[in-house]
Amino acid sequence: MRTLKIKELTLDELEELEQDLHENGEKSDYGYYKQLVTIYETMYKKLKSLARKNGPEYDYSLQYTKKLLVTHLIKFGTYLKMNHFKDDLAAVESLIKAIGLEQKLPIAYYRLGFLAYKHGKYGSAVRYFQQALDKHLVDDPTCALNQQQKFHAHMYLANSALYVASQTYETIEKLPYSPMEQLPNPELSPLLETLSSNENYLRNHAFYKITKNKTVTCSKEACEDLYENSENNELVLYFNDRENILLFNGEEVIITPTQANMIRHFLLSSSRENPCTRITMRDFFGRTGSDGEVRKKTFIKSIERLRVSLRSIDIPEIIDVTQYRGETGYYFNDSIPYTVMFMVDDAFGNDYVPSL
Repeated sequence: MRTLKIKELTLDELEELEQDLHENGEKSDYGYYKQLVTIYETMYKKLKSLARKNGPEYDYSLQYTKKLLVTHLIKFGTYLKMNHFKDDLAAVESLIKAIGLEQKLPIAYYRLGFLAYKHGKYGSAVRYFQQALDKHLVDDPTCALNQQQKFHAHMYLANSALYVASQTYETIEKLPYSPMEQLPNPELSPLLETLSSNENYLRNHAFYKITKNKTVTCSKEACEDLYENSENNELVLYFNDRENILLFNGEEVIITPTQANMIRHFLLSSSRENPCTRITMRDFFGRTGSDGEVRKKTFIKSIERLRVSLRSIDIPEIIDVTQYRGETGYYFNDSIPYTVMFMVDDAFGNDYVPSL
């Protein structure tokens, strides 16, 4: 459906389209997350207009839709061009949109700082990391930084400032009208040594590596090495800086972020005693059904699509079904070992990371 057409739909029609997208999943390599974001943007604009005209009657729906929009911009903005592959420019544009809607988003500023740093925009990185660490911005715990991210933010902030200082001195040296002998002799060597040391730390602690009994941080190179040399019958879920890959016995499949995050959730947060239901996994599905929860059909179909992806590389049945508090529940049956690897700056990852 064209974007123009989406903007012409009523709120009820938009909600139906949203449910159809969640129920049917990603049908191609393009457009799924872009459509979801466009739906939420359109809903938000319509509800904002209604709230302005009719007062508090629409306040709850307006705030709920705003939260959905902001969450999707932060978590899926990098996938707006292609469903399976990350794009830094799309991520930056989406994060800026998110903080335009809601300023109290430390994780959004952190992500902007990380992307600015990655692309050598150190002045912007300084500003974003300062905002990420602003204690007055902490509001929604789901958008807060975990301890590792806070530490990294300080390290990135220090390095960004050092890069700015170093570049400034290099510029001064080139000025024809300001000879360096008129200035105090800048001792940059200790600063550059600190910068190098910080870079090494950040590089060596860029990823989380989680197994059943252990959570550590490691470098991208260590992740790549494990990925290339995984054990037989070990499931590896790797969120790298480009895509999300599932690996088992030398066979791999690139999966969507929704499926990758669901698999991570099953591996790290489910058990027979604590299965996942449509209620506990509502945050994976956006707007809820008439009972205030995810539609049963939507939830069950998403699990079946997940199983299809697992079977595509001959992963045995690792997700079992049970009944839990009157709901159909699913859980990882612990039948095979696993390793999950994802970046420290992952906006999804806080729920799965203990204090290190």
